Amino acid sequence: MNSHFVRLFCAFFCLAAPLAAKNPADALWKDPAFIKSFTGSYGFLAGAEPSVSTEEVEALRNLIDVINVRPKIAIEQLEQQITADTSAAFDFILANLYFQEGQLIKAEKHYKIAIEKYPDFRRAYKNLGLLQAQDGNFEDAVITISTALEKGVVDGRAYGLLGYGYLTQELYYPAEAAYRQAILIQPKVDDWKIGLARCLLQTEQYADAIALFDTLLKKTPDNADYWLLQSNAYLGNNRSLAAAQNIEIVRRMGKAELGTLTLLGDIYMNNELPDLALDAYIAASYKATKKDFAAILRAASLFNRSGNNEQATAMISRIRESFGEQINDDQELELLTLEAKTARTTGDDTKAITLLNEIVKRDSLNGEALIELGKYYAEQGDMARARTRFQEAEKIEMFERAALIAHAQALVREADYVKAVPMLRRALQIKPEPHIQEYARRVERAASQ
Repeated sequence: MNSHFVRLFCAFFCLAAPLAAKNPADALWKDPAFIKSFTGSYGFLAGAEPSVSTEEVEALRNLIDVINVRPKIAIEQLEQQITADTSAAFDFILANLYFQEGQLIKAEKHYKIAIEKYPDFRRAYKNLGLLQAQDGNFEDAVITISTALEKGVVDGRAYGLLGYGYLTQELYYPAEAAYRQAILIQPKVDDWKIGLARCLLQTEQYADAIALFDTLLKKTPDNADYWLLQSNAYLGNNRSLAAAQNIEIVRRMGKAELGTLTLLGDIYMNNELPDLALDAYIAASYKATKKDFAAILRAASLFNRSGNNEQATAMISRIRESFGEQINDDQELELLTLEAKTARTTGDDTKAITLLNEIVKRDSLNGEALIELGKYYAEQGDMARARTRFQEAEKIEMFERAALIAHAQALVREADYVKAVPMLRRALQIKPEPHIQEYARRVERAASQ
């Protein structure tokens, strides 16, 4: 990928990330079937879970009806019966009841006590791990759920939340393995597929991610997030126009936000489709607020730098229409500078010089305007005035390098190679770039001759 394309991919990846960032446990704890399985089973597996004495079995039998009808009373009775010597089963049931009543801190405490009493207690590990995941404590949840699985638990939810826990820690390989196992056990749960897709994106398995989203989109074609995440995969796979097609679908659905639309414009610009880019950027401008001025101005600047002056002019007009009196003095100067550059590249020097002089009059430290004036005077053969403007810009730290390069280029056009060489060397000291280094070598050879 070229550098501009890498920027597009990185920008979009950030844009799409929030979908995968939601905690799947949030939905899990709203699932009645899961809650029933989590809290409703009070039987125990011989050999895999703690034994219960004859007296304890009788006590539990007497509690069952109370547990089902009046769980708070059951909690009170269990609390009175539990001692350091009672079966871990009692603590496990009490933890489930506390969870059922929303007392998660107490629930976690008693799951841990159950594990202390019976270190091989599978379901206590599993329930504790799921509870930690639901609470967002994935560092502990990963350890706890892994232990449950190691001890023989086979549970799709546990694998899925383990995958998510690894994903939050950016451990993509174990996250991928856990998600794949979760999908095998629970193939209808889309959260696990989305998690797997995120792992595939992070590990640059773009073709697999694309195929996975094809499966998801067949099931729910109106899910804008899936279209956008698949676009992410297309970008990673160097298929930017396929990504654009996905974004256009989201746009027709009315769900494309400003960042999505500006990305769409960037993709079209990268593919040298300025008219389509203009359409996307203008659509983005209708969603822009005052704080988004820089993003919309950047679009106009892209047109100017790429020589698409008709589109640059249209975009500048749209910016003035969209932001109007909201534009502050600094933003007005930025816009005037861009208008002047566009006028220069379209050959309207009279307008350009008027605008540039107005900018410098209002802001004597506007390096961009000073450099543009220097270039204009140099093209007119007025090197004295050009040199003055270039030197003024060179004194402004953030514009020194650009001014030195522009000044050197003007001198080269005048065949004054000797004076251009030190300027290019200084520019390379500030920031070395291969194409400037090559240009400097050519100028040095010309100076030596």
